[in-house]
Amino acid sequence: MKNLLINLWIFFFFFLNVSLSNDFAYITNQLSNSVSVIDLETYKVIKEISVGSKPAGVAVQKNGEKIFISNPESKEISVIDGLNLKNISNISLGKGPLGIALTKDDKYLLVADWYDNSVRVIDTKELKLIKKILVGKSPAGIDTNNDNTFFYVANRDDNTVSVVNIKNFKVEKVLKAGQRPFAVTLSPDNKFLYVANVKSSDLSIFSTKDYKKIKTIKVGKSPYAIAFSNDGAKAYVTNQHENTISIIDTKNKKNVKTLNVGEYPEGINFYKKRKEILVVNWFDSEVYILDSKNLNIIKEISVGEGPRGFGNFIGPNLVK
Repeated sequence: MKNLLINLWIFFFFFLNVSLSNDFAYITNQLSNSVSVIDLETYKVIKEISVGSKPAGVAVQKNGEKIFISNPESKEISVIDGLNLKNISNISLGKGPLGIALTKDDKYLLVADWYDNSVRVIDTKELKLIKKILVGKSPAGIDTNNDNTFFYVANRDDNTVSVVNIKNFKVEKVLKAGQRPFAVTLSPDNKFLYVANVKSSDLSIFSTKDYKKIKTIKVGKSPYAIAFSNDGAKAYVTNQHENTISIIDTKNKKNVKTLNVGEYPEGINFYKKRKEILVVNWFDSEVYILDSKNLNIIKEISVGEGPRGFGNFIGPNLVK
């Protein structure tokens, strides 16, 4: 009986560790032209992958097989093989690819071209360009909805957000945001669209039902990216020029806390398995791991130079 209990304890301990691990974070390092791969179980960088010039945006397939990286200076998309953690292809694309996102079925990669005022659509299986969509000036952040019907792109120099139908790749609506919108992120239930406005230092919140702006929330100086908790109760916003993140109560649509982090925070993701917040700090060349319950810093991880992590950078570990 004693041996049985011991074996059961070992089994559950092992199962618990497996269930909480097996994920990687892929961090784009703009000044070292690389991607740092962080094991989110050990909090260690296990590999540095060379990509194109000045990498910024990142998007990871749900199955982890491909990781896409935008390289604005070399005007290309790097494709990383998630099984071998190698850069397997560099696809020449446009004048300045920046923000990137995958449709939720991973069928299409959407690439915002900063200098060409367009979004390009790539078939992720064939790795071929299938469409170019004209949007507003200086498009940056992109997000896609859960049922693969629409995507949203922030047009920084137009102070707008384009709403694009994925079925026919046409712009259906243009929303007026704040000053210099850079990132767009949908709430987990897809009922609200949050837009980070760099110059006006606030968030514009739109209802996706009728696209009416329902609220403007003041945050820190120069908000850059947005992430949501699992249940959507909190939103987290990086404030570049204030070295902070703002924490938003999404039910009451209020900024409830400002938290100091590293220097020049840019990318931010919420790690669902451990309910942790990952903050990418450009000037520190570090990624902070925060406990979302008490907001304590769990770990500071050194990565490559000038990390950005603009996009959804967490995916499963396929390396066994």
